[in-house]
Amino acid sequence: MKCHNQAYRIWVIDAHPLAGSFGSALATSYAAGASEAGHDVRLVALRDLAFAPNAPHDALEPDLILAQADLKWCQHLAVIYPNWWGTYPALFKAFIDRILTQGFAFQTEGKSWKGLLAGRSAQVVTTMDTPFWIYRWILGAPGVRAVAWATFGFCAIKPTFVKLLGPIHSSTLAQREAWLDEVFRMGRSVDGLLRTSPAARFKAWLTVARLQFYPFPILVLATGALAASDSLNHPIQAVPLLLAAACGFLLEFSTVLTNELEDLETDRQNRNAGRFTGGSRVLVEGWLSENQVKMGRRAAGVLLIILGVALVCTANSNPLLLSILILIGWLLGHQYSAGPLRLSYRTLGEVDVAFTHSILVAGLGWASQGASWHAGFPWGSTSAIFTSVLPSIILAGVPDQEADRLSGKVTTVVRWGVRTATRLAIVATGVSLFLKFLTTSHGPFSIAINIMATLHGLALVIALMRAGRRTEHGKIDGPLILALTFMVWFALEPFLALWAGMPH
Repeated sequence: MKCHNQAYRIWVIDAHPLAGSFGSALATSYAAGASEAGHDVRLVALRDLAFAPNAPHDALEPDLILAQADLKWCQHLAVIYPNWWGTYPALFKAFIDRILTQGFAFQTEGKSWKGLLAGRSAQVVTTMDTPFWIYRWILGAPGVRAVAWATFGFCAIKPTFVKLLGPIHSSTLAQREAWLDEVFRMGRSVDGLLRTSPAARFKAWLTVARLQFYPFPILVLATGALAASDSLNHPIQAVPLLLAAACGFLLEFSTVLTNELEDLETDRQNRNAGRFTGGSRVLVEGWLSENQVKMGRRAAGVLLIILGVALVCTANSNPLLLSILILIGWLLGHQYSAGPLRLSYRTLGEVDVAFTHSILVAGLGWASQGASWHAGFPWGSTSAIFTSVLPSIILAGVPDQEADRLSGKVTTVVRWGVRTATRLAIVATGVSLFLKFLTTSHGPFSIAINIMATLHGLALVIALMRAGRRTEHGKIDGPLILALTFMVWFALEPFLALWAGMPH
């Protein structure tokens, strides 16, 4: 009887070297549970395979060729092995050494590596006699770390769930039967484990939120609040600032979820997705459903309205100005990828991101402190921030260009090509530095920041020039990190200068 919503292709590996072992019984029990749940299951015992442990990687025996095909076929991998001398048996080590070859399980990308087996999860079941607390906290769980992190994780098989069973030697028949039943239920509930476990759900939401993009706009928002406090000559109003920061967070969160939904087609076709490009992959790999993401976006919208009303009521400011800023932030975030405007599909997404991450969030922080536009809003410093954001958002389109073109998303890179786009990013880098020199003070602190920003900008220009000359464009995390950290100088300098000038 099928008792789960989704059937998986599951490959179960019995990695115990001895036939008739308890580990082999566990592997059989896991496979039986998965089969009963309606999953498509293949079970292999490594001791039955004919292969040489030390043969060349390019001379795979027929059994290993079939094993590679099974690994490619599966969506979930279950490995059951005994813990021997703190790790796994030599048979399993020889097996993974032979089948996880370069070009099949991983490949080199310049000086970095890329796993090629993404889209698969794993379950490791280990039997042992060592007490768990010694294995985990004294020995450091070497076998589990080697399999889950150094092997599966390196090849992009994620997540890996781990179950330790033991002590085996002193266990009773009743205890072993209980373990067999537990592993049977693990196989039967693969879908529930992968999709509904609290840990998996929490990790999925953390991944889809893409928290790496939030610190910068919050820093810019705080800078706007400090500028207003300095202009009005009164202390920071903490509660309105926290409410404004929460609204800024929710605006970013709602935008990210909208992008996940609207860019699903291009994300599916993207072969170069990374930490900063190609979406979170949560929808592509099925860790959350579209309905769940839509519900999350609705919840973020409701909470934004509640906190926005609280901000308007708490801040000693023009309520209309705050309301307009929040509304504009939501509209630009939503229309970045959603209809009818779909700005990122019309080569306007880069300007949208630069504006919302500079002038708009700085304005939200500014207005939260009771300042109005004519009270001396720091247009100069926010203009420098605006242009400093452009290189990173332009560069982010380089690894995505093929998938974007196929899905009709016309970014700057798609419209004008990589060479012209990187030249525009170089110009934006230079303009942002020029504006920074014009708008910052000439004290020792600001001069030091400007020198570091200039050196950083020169490194970014070199990286952009190299990216423009490349004929193949895969992941470019190195230049992207340079671009993303470059723009921090433009918010950090005014923030620290204003903070230092405040009475404490």
